[in-house]
Amino acid sequence: MNRKPILLVEGDAGNRDLFLEACREAGLGHVPVVARDGEEALRLLSPPLASAAPLHPAVVVFALPALGGMEGLRRIKAAAPDTRPIPVVVFSAARNREDVGLCYAAGANAYVVKPEAFSELVQAVRAIDRFWCGLNRLPYRQKLAFVPVRRSDVSGAGNRPAAAMSGP
Repeated sequence: MNRKPILLVEGDAGNRDLFLEACREAGLGHVPVVARDGEEALRLLSPPLASAAPLHPAVVVFALPALGGMEGLRRIKAAAPDTRPIPVVVFSAARNREDVGLCYAAGANAYVVKPEAFSELVQAVRAIDRFWCGLNRLPYRQKLAFVPVRRSDVSGAGNRPAAAMSGP
């Protein structure tokens, strides 16, 4: 199976190495792409040069040192229509409700308290890979348009989003 990569945003070299080791231990068939901060992640997701191909990860794992990376998270979610649907899983040592709420308000799709034991980190990496890289589907390179839905197709009236391809 050809899975899209995980983009790991982690500024601390030790934590970055630990996460990458957990990925190896978890048996991921790919090595995550690494960005050292939100700015580097944005350059990978939306390169400034038209000739550079943007990275299309399945998920961004954003390791927040408390709330220091919140601006990077906001900017990834607000940068361009192509980056908004990319799921962001926040890894943080912060456990309080306020921090969790602020991350969701900034656009996080999931919030995981950093596990203390390495074995738990390996399990978390497997779960992230299985769901976000395996089961979840994203509208990459697609423009969403609304098309009418016949009442016989679904119960209730309304429109549903349909994808129209705009590129490879």
